Amino acid sequence: MPGYVLDGAGRVELPRRPLAVTVDATSTAVDVWAFGPDGTESRHVLNPRPGLMILPRVDAETVVVARPTQQEEFPLGTILYVTIGVDSERDPDPERAELTPIDVSGLYSIELASVAPAGERVAVTARKTAVDVALSEPAARARSAARGVLRVDRLPEARRLRVELDIDTTMSMLPRIEDRSIRAVADVVAGIATVVGVRDAVQVNLIGRSVTTLPTGELRDLGDRVQAALDSASLGVGFRSAALDRSSETERTLVVSVSDAAPADRICDLGEASVVRRHHLVLSTTPTEPGAGITVVSPPNSGVAAGDSLLTESLLADPAYLRRIVESMLSDIAAVRDSEGALK
Repeated sequence: MPGYVLDGAGRVELPRRPLAVTVDATSTAVDVWAFGPDGTESRHVLNPRPGLMILPRVDAETVVVARPTQQEEFPLGTILYVTIGVDSERDPDPERAELTPIDVSGLYSIELASVAPAGERVAVTARKTAVDVALSEPAARARSAARGVLRVDRLPEARRLRVELDIDTTMSMLPRIEDRSIRAVADVVAGIATVVGVRDAVQVNLIGRSVTTLPTGELRDLGDRVQAALDSASLGVGFRSAALDRSSETERTLVVSVSDAAPADRICDLGEASVVRRHHLVLSTTPTEPGAGITVVSPPNSGVAAGDSLLTESLLADPAYLRRIVESMLSDIAAVRDSEGALK
């Protein structure tokens, strides 16, 4: 019998017979739930075991949802493989629809598909419309953390922001360039941008002797491109976080400003009514008190060597540490319930 592969928000019709929803995951157990159009849990389903749900009949639109069985959120690297097909023991190859594999790292739950009557058949429509971009490992972990913080796969298009990274390239930042801490921050920003950003891009501005805006490129190699630019940058003195005038900006923007100390001119940040939100990351090897709009980033493990890299190894070794950094950076960005992957 035919099998259909649903990409993005693809749709296919199946016979109006009992349906079996099978969800297999890498390294974790999954519960499958069903909700009606009003958001209430459907009681007319059977769950013989984790990862399997039977829909005896479909009389109204039903949304199929997956949640981790034993954890609050899906672990990093969790891929779901979903099949929705006719439940028939007598047919060894029933008619079915297969969703393209879905990365659900960091999510609490995800809507997989909707099933609704369509005359003598039922229509199965995939709910996930975005395809994850490939990222470096640190960036992928940051993406997972951002999803967990915001409880969504990605912000809805109307709420996404332009993401910019302002980097202090004055002389005092030379140690942070050499130990590749700034590169690690760029990877974190790349991961966050896939969840909250527009156009899967980050604009990078090097601020030192002058302002240099780097050419845009793929998020997967943002850290490498930033490090290459820093290695050849002409360093200046007197970092000013407000060196770029954004007072006339009309597009919602998140600016991440990276330095080794809280910028002296941070009081020049735009006010609450502005479309520009600025967050300062202070790279410090010694304990430093954070402040409003400031996140202090330093390796929590003093035993981490300052080679490649002072910060990257800590981010990879301690998911909770990365989660705290991402949570602080996204503290004033709220997800809404029409985000992809969120329950309606």
